[in-house]
Amino acid sequence: MVCACRYLSVLAGILGCCPAVLAESTIVVPDTALWQGQRAILPVWSQLHLVENSAPLKLVLLYSAHRLRMLRAFPDSLSGFCSTLSFHDTLLSGDTGRLELICTPSVEIGEYRGVFAWLELEVLAGRDTLAWISPLELLGNGTPLSVSGRGGRIRILGGPPVEPVGMEGVWVGAANPFREELVLRYSVARSGRVAFRIFSLSGKEIPVEPSAVEVPRMGTYTLRFRFPPWEVASGGYVVQMVTESGGVYLLPVMCVK
Repeated sequence: MVCACRYLSVLAGILGCCPAVLAESTIVVPDTALWQGQRAILPVWSQLHLVENSAPLKLVLLYSAHRLRMLRAFPDSLSGFCSTLSFHDTLLSGDTGRLELICTPSVEIGEYRGVFAWLELEVLAGRDTLAWISPLELLGNGTPLSVSGRGGRIRILGGPPVEPVGMEGVWVGAANPFREELVLRYSVARSGRVAFRIFSLSGKEIPVEPSAVEVPRMGTYTLRFRFPPWEVASGGYVVQMVTESGGVYLLPVMCVK
């Protein structure tokens, strides 16, 4: 099994399996601070490049399900961009939720800059003082679109202070990560436990070993994951890394058999 890694932003056009995308869209969830138990409405900002036959648009977000409850989503009334907006919330695990926002845009072709949707949520009780909402993928009429995104970090007030997070991140450390193992390089801001999970875009979790490691100090490390090769098929995947300092990082990868 030989698989090539690609960022999902270049999914379209690989091996001719998808039509080329004219320009990259952007999704941004802003950072904020909320009190434990508080309900709030947050915007999901977007810069979209719509091409013919791109409706409906489906935006997929992952979020901290153990600290956040998603109540509803509604379109932006000022722009009127989404003529209809539906909301589907599923639980991937005890700490990760998957949210789908399906929008029927009011225009077929062109550029839109503004609010994609408003999210109403509630901060749940718990010990963690950071929660997160992160864009995973954007599809137009079922086809993955070229998209970049920045997730939002929610500081939860009413608990111990949040320590500042230094430079952290995760990236692929080998050209063919799904041959029989996945090699990652990652940076952490302080010592402690670093947990990893891998999901397919359909929400299936792929069992990996090790699922967590203890790092002795701040720095950059390399980790080799082992997993049953029959668990991995062609398609998109996302690696989730959670660090001791509260950082949550998502790395989209592509497996092509």
